[in-house]
Amino acid sequence: MTGKINKKTILALGWVSFFMDVSSEMIYPLLPIFMADTLGVGALTIGIVAGLSESIASFFRIFSGVLSDRVRHRKGLVLAGYSISAISRIVLALANSWGQVLGFRLLDRAGKGLRTPPRDALISDSATEETYGRYYGYHRAMDTAGAVLGPTIAFLVISSGYAMGSIFWLSLIPALLAVAILYIFVTEPGRIAQDKRGSLSANGRGQGSRPLGQGLPSEVKIFLFITAIFSLGNSSNFFIILKAKDLGFSAVMIPLLYISMNISYALFAYPAGRLADRYGKATLTFIGYFAYAVAYALFAFRFGARTMWLLLPFYGLYLGLTDGVNRAYMATLLPKEKKATGFALYHTVIGISLLPASILGGWLWDKISPAWTFLAGSAFSLLAGILFGVLLFRLRRRNAATADG
Repeated sequence: MTGKINKKTILALGWVSFFMDVSSEMIYPLLPIFMADTLGVGALTIGIVAGLSESIASFFRIFSGVLSDRVRHRKGLVLAGYSISAISRIVLALANSWGQVLGFRLLDRAGKGLRTPPRDALISDSATEETYGRYYGYHRAMDTAGAVLGPTIAFLVISSGYAMGSIFWLSLIPALLAVAILYIFVTEPGRIAQDKRGSLSANGRGQGSRPLGQGLPSEVKIFLFITAIFSLGNSSNFFIILKAKDLGFSAVMIPLLYISMNISYALFAYPAGRLADRYGKATLTFIGYFAYAVAYALFAFRFGARTMWLLLPFYGLYLGLTDGVNRAYMATLLPKEKKATGFALYHTVIGISLLPASILGGWLWDKISPAWTFLAGSAFSLLAGILFGVLLFRLRRRNAATADG
């Protein structure tokens, strides 16, 4: 497959994600501590806040994905999504109850839901199939580099004696920088606008007017099902932070611990993408499920606080191996006219699954044992890996039979 690569847009989107993740990760590792210590809520409520915001935001993923494919323009929706997320920081800075924190999360995740499918489709539109792995890997690496700087800033601010509220206000600055870079430097490939007329059917309706899943290959639907199984155990990183809190990590030290995970994530994201381009995106996706199963199972064991400095980077290795690679694999399965819709379904499946996953994780944490939260996640990932292996084997056998025929 050949095509023109729009490097300017790909590079700019990397910097957009970098600054937005600086903003987000200044907040994220402190949010469960803020809810537990300042607002006095339990693990189940924290899980509900994490899961409900992701699930409700799924509506915006579907809306933006379908609309992006119908009008064949991406940038406006991406810009709106990042702008909503930036404004949500003000809600958090003024919050004094868990309901207001939930309001912040709903706004922030709605913005993320609105921007993510057209942004991922825009990366796909700006690259070629042969380079999907490296460019999605680059994007995840930039995203995670921001996730290293964000907690670093949070650590420096808190260790200087400032309250968490100061960090929440400060997070607005990099969020606004992300919006500005997107507005100024990101351009859509010319072929998107040129394809607009070609994407209309004879009766004048766009592809997006058809049923949501129509036109998607069966491989996509099976992969979405497997993604849902996996996501039922991928509750929330909030529980990893709560584990660190229970081991004695303070609000000052937790951002540093979180940085160790994100450094590992950032270091492996781009090389993993290159490996996926060379050895197969499906192969790396398959390995990722088992890496998660091992990583999450390890959190279930009893150990000292120092062990967290080893487990978090290992968990970051899993994220680096899979996050961008999974999207690259999804991109190879999707027809061009359904790119944003397909990514909308992918992220929606993850978002909807996070509500029952987070409720289950919080219930297991409060009612049985924190270890069971991690063991359940590991079991779901192991099941997803087995199902994906069966799918991969059947696809390869069918493709080999087709080639021989």
